[in-house]
Amino acid sequence: MMTINNIHGRQILSDLLDFKFDVLAVIVEHKSKFAENSRNYLKNNFYDAPSFSDLIKNTSINVHYVEHHNNEECVEILKEYNPDYIILGGTRILKESVIKTSRCGILNSHPALLPKYQGLDCVGWSIINDDPVGATVHFIDSGIDTGPIILQDSFEYDDCHSLIEVRIKAMKKCSELMIKSLILLEFSGYSPKSQNPSLGINYSHLPTDKLEYIEQKLSKNK
Repeated sequence: MMTINNIHGRQILSDLLDFKFDVLAVIVEHKSKFAENSRNYLKNNFYDAPSFSDLIKNTSINVHYVEHHNNEECVEILKEYNPDYIILGGTRILKESVIKTSRCGILNSHPALLPKYQGLDCVGWSIINDDPVGATVHFIDSGIDTGPIILQDSFEYDDCHSLIEVRIKAMKKCSELMIKSLILLEFSGYSPKSQNPSLGINYSHLPTDKLEYIEQKLSKNK
């Protein structure tokens, strides 16, 4: 599931296909304000994932366009497929009616280390707080980034000179961990770990002064 033209979703889909996962369908939210705003998510001038049309070309993947991932149309499509797993590639917060349509669960890749960094702009907040920057793959529940953790890992960013560069690294790490998580779940009997809710902080969008501070800090990287 993804919003239209979402680079995060395209990256995950590309990696899933490279690793020969059986992708039955992609449900794309379009026309909504949320989907329109997501078009510019991670927009940059140095990296882009393969286009959606190129990814699905010559495949048997079914594509469904819905106005809203939480509407009844989407729920009915998911019920029809009765999927083992649903993979999120950039979506809104999902309602319980959507969450319960998957037999094994819905996996989300979050660009930060949970449980501490929940919510928005967590790459930037991690940098501000001088904490490790990373990614986490987790099952979703009714909360925001509160579901059981499957895998997480941090990465170095001393070669990055802007926030968007770090965000792109985080996106790639998210996709990498998504593939590893699916392999673990399918072939090793791996059990995810519940989060400690007392450790979670729900972050909001970075204000302008914080963004300027981050850019100045990163510009000093060698």
